[in-house]
Amino acid sequence: RAGVNISDLSFSKDIMKSSNIAGFTGGVMAEFMIPGLGVGVDGALMYSRHGSKLKFKDVTEIAGNVVGLGNSKTQKKLDYIEIPLNLKYKFTLPVVKPYLFIGPSFAFLVGNNISEEFKKRKFDTSINLGAGLELLSKVQVSAQYGWGLNKTLRFSDDATTINAKNRFWTITAAYLF
Repeated sequence: RAGVNISDLSFSKDIMKSSNIAGFTGGVMAEFMIPGLGVGVDGALMYSRHGSKLKFKDVTEIAGNVVGLGNSKTQKKLDYIEIPLNLKYKFTLPVVKPYLFIGPSFAFLVGNNISEEFKKRKFDTSINLGAGLELLSKVQVSAQYGWGLNKTLRFSDDATTINAKNRFWTITAAYLF
């Protein structure tokens, strides 16, 4: 399975504007369907890049360090090994099988370019909801939205606490053996 993530970080305070960045996702997947019912599960082991373009609104100071000047832009990246597990329902049509899926995703942080003032959570969970098409029982194309459940980034000092959560669209294609 390979594809693209379109992600951003959702911040708890309005000190910066966050906008989408594109990142690669790819890995291996397995699918197990109950014959005749159209119900099954799929799971994957994926590399996935999330992050955000940030535009600071004013001079932003955290713990005595200036991390953003008014109108300054920066791109932050978070690299994960991700394990999505989905409940899947396929509509049984002859050549093209539309399907819906929902499930949790568990992600382990393996790299980032975020400053040390922010605490990065090493483990992230999200809920994924998506739809796709299976062609000729071999090729799957899908789109999903992921809502991060954990506080991915956190900064806290005497005056301010800032949290951020992942939000992302993922579009993938998979070839089934």
